[in-house]
Amino acid sequence: MVASPIATSLELCTAGLGLFLAAPLLAMARRRPANAWLALFVASFASLALADFCYSAGIYRQFPVIWGLFDLPLACLGASFYCYSRRMTGLGAGRRQAWHLLPLPLWLAVIGLLRAGVAPGWLFLGAVLSLQLLTLAYGLAVLRRLRQYHHAVRQNFSSMRRRDLHWLNHLTAALMVLLVVWFPATLLGGAWDVLLLLGRLAVLCFAGWFGMRHVPVFVPDWQQAVHSRPLRPVPAAETAPEPEPEPEPPADGKYARSGMTAAAAKEIGRRLRKRADTQHDYREPDLSLAELAGRVGTSPQLLSQYLNEVEGVTFYDYINGWRVAAVQRMMGDPARHGASLLDLSLAAGFNSRSTFNAAFKKVTGTPPSQWRKQVASLSAPIGADDRQRA
Repeated sequence: MVASPIATSLELCTAGLGLFLAAPLLAMARRRPANAWLALFVASFASLALADFCYSAGIYRQFPVIWGLFDLPLACLGASFYCYSRRMTGLGAGRRQAWHLLPLPLWLAVIGLLRAGVAPGWLFLGAVLSLQLLTLAYGLAVLRRLRQYHHAVRQNFSSMRRRDLHWLNHLTAALMVLLVVWFPATLLGGAWDVLLLLGRLAVLCFAGWFGMRHVPVFVPDWQQAVHSRPLRPVPAAETAPEPEPEPEPPADGKYARSGMTAAAAKEIGRRLRKRADTQHDYREPDLSLAELAGRVGTSPQLLSQYLNEVEGVTFYDYINGWRVAAVQRMMGDPARHGASLLDLSLAAGFNSRSTFNAAFKKVTGTPPSQWRKQVASLSAPIGADDRQRA
């Protein structure tokens, strides 16, 4: 590290900010257990910044007894971030995940050997490089987990608002960029060193700001639920009498794993269409799979499997499909001619303009504004232009 005033100032600012953020995050851990891992992550960042300051300011040379003390959290950086991401995406990060901290005693042993003078000097740089690569691997694991999480959210919720965790994607990408920048900063110093320190400071601000505002989104694991809860009987008023009831068809291969028969799939589809036509459940912005399953009288697992295997869509896309259809009907309604697209989308159950635009184009292949112009041109009175020209 280059012992410049800018570098030392940034190192002290990063260390102070990290410790300042770790305290409230740790205090919130009782209500939000995920924040305990985030507190460990930002505290590790602060400790590493303090270690850089001790190197650049010569403190380690003046007090060799504390050499390596502030470098220890490097072994916890990737593990703490990964466990925090697990908690935020609905997975456990309790005692079973303690093995992720296994590099810590190994790193402690390396520092102990170096302090005792019984290990070559290159061992320190090799161990640091290994821990940096391990943190990079944890970053890749977090990105993989976030992809799985986004798929699970689409299977269980009709809205991604406050659930998408895009900020955690950005934070992971920023952390991985810092790990790459560390190499030229260590070898070349100078501007690379300042860039690394500024990046650390920005990551801490980002992690603290979003970490204190967001809570975990727990996605139910229907694989552990009852796999074949039968459909709740339909009230007599909803069923049409059949003169000769047909025998129950055997379950085909598509439904064999869950026990859902073809007749059950047909009944689920009928009830879904009936509720969409009469109750308009899709108008609820935060409708969930579990809520809709309860209303149609089946289990979330069976409803999810029906949507995936029969309709070929996720719950998120299924509900948004009904919402898009509702907006299309409202576009052709003369009574709503003066309503804005945002008003129509909110009335149909969308909770943001961006989500509406993306869903509408995905379903129709056309932006909503262009679709509305086409509807207006088709519904215009024939011969109106001729009368105006006359």
